[in-house]
Amino acid sequence: MRVLFTAHGAYGHVLPMVGVARALADCGDDVRVATGESLCPTLASLGLEAVRAGIGDDDLVAEAHRRWPETRHQSPASWAVRMFSDIAAPAMLADLAPIIDSWRPHLVGREEGEHGGPIAAAAANVPWVTHAWGSPLPSQARLEELAESLAPLWRTAGVTARCADGLYGAAVLDPCPLSLYGAGGPEVSARPLRAPAPAMPGEHHPRRSPSARALTYVGFGTVPLYRDQPDLIELVVTALLSHDSDVVITTGDADLAARLTSRDPRRVQARRWVSLPGLLESCDLVVSHGGAGTVLAALTAGTPMLLLPRGAPSQARMSDACAARGAARTVPSTRITPATINAALRSLFADDGFRTAAQQVAKEIASTPGPEDAALSLRAIARDRDRRPRGARSATPPPGQRHPDQDD
Repeated sequence: MRVLFTAHGAYGHVLPMVGVARALADCGDDVRVATGESLCPTLASLGLEAVRAGIGDDDLVAEAHRRWPETRHQSPASWAVRMFSDIAAPAMLADLAPIIDSWRPHLVGREEGEHGGPIAAAAANVPWVTHAWGSPLPSQARLEELAESLAPLWRTAGVTARCADGLYGAAVLDPCPLSLYGAGGPEVSARPLRAPAPAMPGEHHPRRSPSARALTYVGFGTVPLYRDQPDLIELVVTALLSHDSDVVITTGDADLAARLTSRDPRRVQARRWVSLPGLLESCDLVVSHGGAGTVLAALTAGTPMLLLPRGAPSQARMSDACAARGAARTVPSTRITPATINAALRSLFADDGFRTAAQQVAKEIASTPGPEDAALSLRAIARDRDRRPRGARSATPPPGQRHPDQDD
């Protein structure tokens, strides 16, 4: 079976899909990942074949600022979705069409924020599925807004525009722990998925010092739009040191790293990249922006969090969900001050309830079906398409709904 995964060219979009992609490859399937050129070497190092497609993250943000200059002074919450639908999706669609036409995959798997893949798949009569990021899925109202914004691109490609639920395709693989949805659960039927963070090549995780002090990891993801916040990072590190916690921080800003470590090299370690699964087992707290990758890694380790969402809707959904679950404290960007950060840290270090809640979610994650189970489901979806008479086109089933002859 040939499976084409599609992802925007950013770590947080590509890495969540690696587990399922590798599981399919381990089953003997032919797997390729279409993404931005800068991510292709990373995928190759993880044992996956990558093909260049779409626009890179830096170029995407630059193009958004060029088209809409006002976005330079606005929160990403007000324009990030439009950036992916109006700029990233057409670029990906243009690159995917010839790839699909020549390679003829049996299935397309796209990540939640990549919107060109479903259109290219539909135009070629290939089924597609959605791999969610791990934050709670968007509300129905948000999906309807997205479907409306994408409708012209679907029509331009010569295919019928999909309604909100139809954007997901034949199935949704959802790494978000069910308890983060609250009592109501997700608004769509989805297949739960345990998405282990891939072990990245390169730098090993820092070691905990022999002191009795706490250890906190501080990381604001890999997207420069959210990551490069020197004033915020310095504020957080200053507060953590005052609460007698050592700090490991990831940052691409060499000057900031030097300033932070110069305060006390024994207590502040700055890295460009760390392996989160190894590091977080030793941590007492995680401070992040609410990105799904960092949060799921922390929850998998049973580590409580201080979440400071930077404006992306998915970060806000994840932060609110973790706070409601009792595994985190959240401080919105409009309320960040030394006083609010210190108050949140005091409660997190003093109240064992946050760790208890995080450990409960860790058990939930550990009991969730893994990438191997998801791979079997995806193979069944592709087999179902192959069994239909040549030329037959059936309506895309609701997300997560099994075909009558689909394996469990």
